[in-house]
Amino acid sequence: MEETWAARTRVICNPASGGGTWEPDLLREELSGFELDWIETEGPEDATEAAKEWHDGLLIVIGGDGTINEVLNGLGKAGFPENVTLALLPAGTGNDLAATLAVPEDPDEAEDVIRRNRVRSLDVARVRSESIGERFFINVATGGIGAEISEANYEDLKSKWGKLSYLRASLEIARNFDVKEITLYLDSEEHRMRAINLAVGNCRYAGGGWLAAPKANPEDGLLDVVVIEDVGLKELLKLTPTALARSNYLDKEGIFFMRAKEIHVESQPPGLEFTVDGEVIGKEPTEFAVIPRALKLVVGLEYVPEPKE
Repeated sequence: MEETWAARTRVICNPASGGGTWEPDLLREELSGFELDWIETEGPEDATEAAKEWHDGLLIVIGGDGTINEVLNGLGKAGFPENVTLALLPAGTGNDLAATLAVPEDPDEAEDVIRRNRVRSLDVARVRSESIGERFFINVATGGIGAEISEANYEDLKSKWGKLSYLRASLEIARNFDVKEITLYLDSEEHRMRAINLAVGNCRYAGGGWLAAPKANPEDGLLDVVVIEDVGLKELLKLTPTALARSNYLDKEGIFFMRAKEIHVESQPPGLEFTVDGEVIGKEPTEFAVIPRALKLVVGLEYVPEPKE
């Protein structure tokens, strides 16, 4: 679906994303022709507040997945206004959401995607736990080794290794990771297992290119649940480069895969710690639910809701 934009366009720019390598003034020039309400963030929650008060028009995010998540939560607090369309100029290290949406990392090409106005209505996920209350995400939540790797994948590691930083961190964390006893309730159906990692995916990528939920379709009204069970260190290290190579591994031994509208996760102490776009959301029992077609987004020409095998 292609649309014609209303004149009103807000830009939320995080100048620190991707190590601050993007020049805001040059980006303004790229967006010539739009009537811009330009906001640069200076600290946490700035993007959330700037998004929460925007109820009508195009909303462009210049930043990484963390900035996008802040914007999404601002829109969620406003009830996901139906007259808002979100667009991305990916400026982070990983740009995982952009990978699913087929939005290029090159600013000229990403700006061309925005002008083409290919708009889709995508699902959003809601997550609830005691420590965070209620939050929203559109990409992937990871628990277990994926969450620990995200925490270990510090900015200095990202700046040195780029997209390979996730592989570097995974090799360090995997050697000492404790397997977790988890109980999953998928639309009330109970599953017990020993897990190394659990991903709840609305989209597909996490950690700067790791294919966390290879078949996730952000328009199907379901969340993908992918569990790497207790496969041992050797098998885990085999899976890591496969996932980073963006190959579907769901048929491999030790992989549990299902889809559900509502997901409840419990784990034995010490609990399974989850992160959403790199932000820690706690170790206590966690609930996920899908909100179908909650948000309009601009997608690239190569975007497909249902990924190919």
